[in-house]
Amino acid sequence: MGSTGITISNNYFSHHNDAMLLGHNYEYPLDIGMQVTIAFNHFGEGLIQRMPRCRRGYIHFVNNDFTQWLKYAIGGSANTTINSQDNCYIVLSNPDAKEVQ
Repeated sequence: MGSTGITISNNYFSHHNDAMLLGHNYEYPLDIGMQVTIAFNHFGEGLIQRMPRCRRGYIHFVNNDFTQWLKYAIGGSANTTINSQDNCYIVLSNPDAKEVQ
């Protein structure tokens, strides 16, 4: 079983290309059971992507502030379940910047 009961909260993330990665790789089956909550964080200036990038598992985003990114804020693949509640996404003028990929 993947990691469960993990909470990432009250952090300030800035100036990274790949801010956060959850899930080892596409072939790692234990990540199916991963359960992570990401709450009350600020994703600020200088971020490019992966806030986070999620592979498999269940990821719960609640009350986060996403104020700047260049490619995408949240990415999911390999049957990830993403639950996004009460987050603030401030979209930049870049038409290629996506909130969720």
